[in-house]
Amino acid sequence: MNEALLKVEHLTVGYANENENVRILENVSFSVGQGEIVGIVGESGCGKSLTSLSVMGLLAEPLQIQTGSINFNGTDLTRLGKKELNRYRGKEIAMIFQEPMTSLNPVFTIGNQISEAMTTHLNMNKKEVLERTVYLLKQVGIPSAEHRVHEYPHQLSGGMRQRAMIAMALACDPLLLIADEPTTALDVTIQAQILDLLLDIQREKNMSLIFITHDLGVLFKMADRVMVMYGGRIIESAPMKKLYDNPLHPYTQGLWKAVPSSTKGKGRLYNIPGTVPDPKDNTKGCRFASRCEFVEKRCLESEPPLLKKAEDWQVACFLHDE
Repeated sequence: MNEALLKVEHLTVGYANENENVRILENVSFSVGQGEIVGIVGESGCGKSLTSLSVMGLLAEPLQIQTGSINFNGTDLTRLGKKELNRYRGKEIAMIFQEPMTSLNPVFTIGNQISEAMTTHLNMNKKEVLERTVYLLKQVGIPSAEHRVHEYPHQLSGGMRQRAMIAMALACDPLLLIADEPTTALDVTIQAQILDLLLDIQREKNMSLIFITHDLGVLFKMADRVMVMYGGRIIESAPMKKLYDNPLHPYTQGLWKAVPSSTKGKGRLYNIPGTVPDPKDNTKGCRFASRCEFVEKRCLESEPPLLKKAEDWQVACFLHDE
């Protein structure tokens, strides 16, 4: 792997609740190399989006980083104030949010919103900003870009809004792009187009990419490495090919079985029984134990640590603690 551009170590995020400390993320550690695509996968409520918001410094009250560091290109972002963080956000680290209709401001044109980061971070005049905005819209495949740049979000289709969000994130050529479920609200054909577009841009710019999704099938064609999250922890981390050939954690196995193509012609779509635990419940033992078909007594009593199975493979499961 290339030298780490982003290195997150022992990140714990939580809040105080009636004299009790509630931890939403706990001891999350990972790195992203220059030009590497890292996937983060898990169900809703597993901590994927919260991890990305922590990196961006966008946690909402009362949530706060309680322990850990987020080192980006040699700087610990957790030690920066809001003004210093703003020098990185939008310029060196950018994010594509889940739902473009709620992320885009309805009262400003697409062009205004894409150009905001350039106006803030780059020394460009109005003419240069407009030219680059049109160029970005063309780059992400929006037709009639010279016309669309003056339109409002409601005048664009869902696919075009998502492309506009990508253009906004790429405005200042960031070193790291975080894509938080960028295809969730789109139909299958548009999803494939957006994924291909992100891959093309990532390869062209050798940009680091964190791709967040609940669908392991999406990551199969994109990611170099994958982190599986559950209950605010990383429970398995491995190169994509290894995770595809031989997933170790029962939860990872369940996610693979839930991919639609895996049940083709075999009846109903697989569903992992139960739900993700509430962080406020302060679950003892393995957080997946109540849903796991291999559960043992020790799983209910203590939490399995994240252990190395190979140089590039970690798993938190007592089935693999030899």
